Amino acid sequence: MRLRSCFLPALLGLLLGFSAQAQDLDRKLAARLIAEANQIRQAEVTVGPLQVAERKVDGATTVTGGICVTFIAPVIKDGGRRRTLQTRTFFYDPEWGWYLFALETERGGDVIDLVSQHKGRMILR
Repeated sequence: MRLRSCFLPALLGLLLGFSAQAQDLDRKLAARLIAEANQIRQAEVTVGPLQVAERKVDGATTVTGGICVTFIAPVIKDGGRRRTLQTRTFFYDPEWGWYLFALETERGGDVIDLVSQHKGRMILR
């Protein structure tokens, strides 16, 4: 019983701390990370709504606590650049800060292409 009384305030502090962190994702930071991930200039990214979201990673795993960002940015399509409506889901990690990722396949196998607030761009193999 005593362990529970110590554990509950700590758990609430962690949850409240995460909620406070969730408020720190602003449009400027989102635009910076999207631009880095898409290898375009930050000025080319127009950020719209930010909404709490979940992301299905695979058939068995759904990640919660994300922020879905809707934005307009250029993509190359049919040999030309065209501004298109896109979405990316951001998550928070104490070490990385806000980050977004894409699961991709390269010749050697699967990789995680990740852009984070504190560590920049990383390819995890």
